[in-house]
Amino acid sequence: MKKLKGSAVEKILKKAGGVFGDKGFIGTNYITTPIRKPTCRELLQWEREWNNQVSSYRAPVERAVATLKTWRILFTDYRRPLKTFKSSFRAAIGLYFFKESCRVARGNLTPGLPQNGT
Repeated sequence: MKKLKGSAVEKILKKAGGVFGDKGFIGTNYITTPIRKPTCRELLQWEREWNNQVSSYRAPVERAVATLKTWRILFTDYRRPLKTFKSSFRAAIGLYFFKESCRVARGNLTPGLPQNGT
């Protein structure tokens, strides 16, 4: 969080108006975060509900980032001619979102989560 203070990213986040973060961002006035459990007591019911709500907004983004990290094309050398990189990357993104739309069409309204183990 120290690196965030005074950075260009901080200015962008402040202008965004509605940003969710994990517990590492507690203490910033412009990032909505979960509530930490106090050492002297358990979380109250409304605090647990707040944390669940914050997590429900963050979960799809976390899944998307995790998926991107698994794409080898993003962290290995690109072994095709450089002029084909843009079209290859767009094709990979298109195939990913096509797969996600098929999951939603099957009745799973949360993209990225398998339904019944599929």
